[in-house]
Amino acid sequence: MLKSKIKTHKLGTQYAQPHFFILNKGRNAGKPCTECYTNSFVFLADDDDERWHFYYLCQALWQGKFFHSLLIGSVIAFIRIDEFTMALHHANITISQNKADYSEFIGYFKQLDEHQANLAKQIKLIHQVRQSMVYKMLHK
Repeated sequence: MLKSKIKTHKLGTQYAQPHFFILNKGRNAGKPCTECYTNSFVFLADDDDERWHFYYLCQALWQGKFFHSLLIGSVIAFIRIDEFTMALHHANITISQNKADYSEFIGYFKQLDEHQANLAKQIKLIHQVRQSMVYKMLHK
């Protein structure tokens, strides 16, 4: 069971074992990240394979808005750790029934992440070119 692997992150805590963070408040609750969030859970994995398996599973569920049904709270929405853990556990059981499809699925996610990063770099370059053009126009 995943209950012993998912903890509430305490600010300033360092983790020696492979881990990643999961946002637990706001409309992006459930979003995984390698950098820590202030309001987050931490997934403590036994090894890197397990870490990346659950990282991409969380990412897929978050992008599919799977965690929206678990949000509670009227002002600042959040996910309870027990509900999050159970949802992740059930999703893991479901995908483990067909490992081949999941591996292919994760491959697609990695490719999409690479494309997204490439597009983000291109957008950043476009903004830099615009700034440069304005600078040149004003300093002739």
